[in-house]
Amino acid sequence: MRSFDLRSLRFDDKDEAWRRLPVDVDPFVLGGTKYAVRDGGVELDLGAARVGDRITLTGSFETALQGPCERCLDPAEVPFRLSATEVARQGESEGYDDDEKYVRRHYLEADRWIRDLIAAEMPSQILCREECEGLCPICGANLNQEPDHRH
Repeated sequence: MRSFDLRSLRFDDKDEAWRRLPVDVDPFVLGGTKYAVRDGGVELDLGAARVGDRITLTGSFETALQGPCERCLDPAEVPFRLSATEVARQGESEGYDDDEKYVRRHYLEADRWIRDLIAAEMPSQILCREECEGLCPICGANLNQEPDHRH
């Protein structure tokens, strides 16, 4: 699933609704290298509170971004635990230009919302571990596996 029809929500007597939604998330491409969200998507815990024609959405999820370490090319994984709030009135996000809205015509673009949340929290480098030594610039040996490597 990539988008969710907010009109399908059934609110309780407190005007609140909750859903757990599987959301597919496209891989990120950084410097020509692909980094994918674990299992290709996330389970989004979506809460909605309604007051009149305004809906406040709260979303939270946990995932990890997986791909090669930028220093040694070994597998790397960056965990994320993220949450955010989005407000919509009459089926449209409030406070954004048209191309930045996550809610349009009563549909939440959940995949884009999740990608933007992950992108905002990504580290400047994706590493297998903080103390990664990388590769030898002369021969390409992995310096994590050969700490006494010399030329």
